[in-house]
Amino acid sequence: MAVADVDVASERLCSRCKEPLPLWSVESARDESDLNFTRPPPQSDKTTTTTTVDTITSTTEDVETDSDTTLPDTAEDTEMHALDDYEEDRLHAVSPVSDLLITLRSGRTMHRYLVSSQILRVVSPVWRRYLDPDTPFRKMTDTQEVNGRTHTVMALAADDDDPDTLLAVLAVLHFSADGVPAKIDFGQLRAFAVLCDKYDCVHVLRMWSRSWLNQWAGVALEPGYEDWLFVAKVFGDERNVQELEARLIEESSSLSECGSYFLRSGVEVSTALIPEGVLNRIMKGRERELQRQISLWRRFLQTFVSENAARGCPNWDCVTLSYGSLIRSVEQSGLVLIFNLTEQWHGTIRDFEERSAQIHLANGTRFHGYGWCPVENLNVALRGELERVRSPEDD
Repeated sequence: MAVADVDVASERLCSRCKEPLPLWSVESARDESDLNFTRPPPQSDKTTTTTTVDTITSTTEDVETDSDTTLPDTAEDTEMHALDDYEEDRLHAVSPVSDLLITLRSGRTMHRYLVSSQILRVVSPVWRRYLDPDTPFRKMTDTQEVNGRTHTVMALAADDDDPDTLLAVLAVLHFSADGVPAKIDFGQLRAFAVLCDKYDCVHVLRMWSRSWLNQWAGVALEPGYEDWLFVAKVFGDERNVQELEARLIEESSSLSECGSYFLRSGVEVSTALIPEGVLNRIMKGRERELQRQISLWRRFLQTFVSENAARGCPNWDCVTLSYGSLIRSVEQSGLVLIFNLTEQWHGTIRDFEERSAQIHLANGTRFHGYGWCPVENLNVALRGELERVRSPEDD
């Protein structure tokens, strides 16, 4: 899912806001081992994140292929099988009056489903598009004899659907709910959402989806459940959707160079199922909050250092301590390049807040004897602005 990168909008800054900070060089060395300064790299084919789905146990009858009912290959099928033959053939008799054979290759297994085309045309506009006799789309002309009946063949793309999830949905469509589990893990819930979204048939699972969603809505904010944003959209559940978006704004890195994932708690999170509009809101919200905090720090440092903001304190020892502790802690934080706008922060907002919290502005009230130092007023004001509750912004 492609999302345009959201860079620091330096063109909207005034000339002073673009100036390097005093006392810190724009040529400061970057810690090459700090991954917060590096955009997550593109995924290679070997490292692509995959989704595993546990098998859904079904009691729908599986029929072993009989030697007398060996299916003839078309010329196209023969070529495909010669290039990459499968090891197991599983025939699922979903309907006793089937006229359609759906084939799905999964790994080294070929799954074949005997179903009623009339039922599929009624429940799914997607299937209707290809099965209707008057369809303007490519008509299916291949037929195969199975168990003495002629079936039109609908070949699904290899590994495109989870075979057990497809079997459970087809069973429900044919008035058999025996294969639908009462409780499922999150991977199975995601697989049902993908299938129902693809074939526009979410309504057939209304009887079960509510109880499934109840099982997982409570943990949707935890790492590992980011695809709740997709699941909730498919099934029309608004619980924890906005909350999860807000949390991902704080806990997500920038998008990878290929745009296919971001990091959360050091783990790759695929963007494949996250709705594009939602992903854009998350990334823009993250960038806005980073800009806000960086701007506050820049204004504070420019004011404190270049405009002698500590002049309200009459004690030179206190002022010297304040300046020294600030300059040193900024350098130790490793954020000089970020504050100078010469590098971008690709880590999370929470990591940035933890890093910037190390910047220390000491004051020397012990040098002048009274209980409150003007320098501390500056420190308190800065922390207050950083912690200000953010109001929703229009996208």
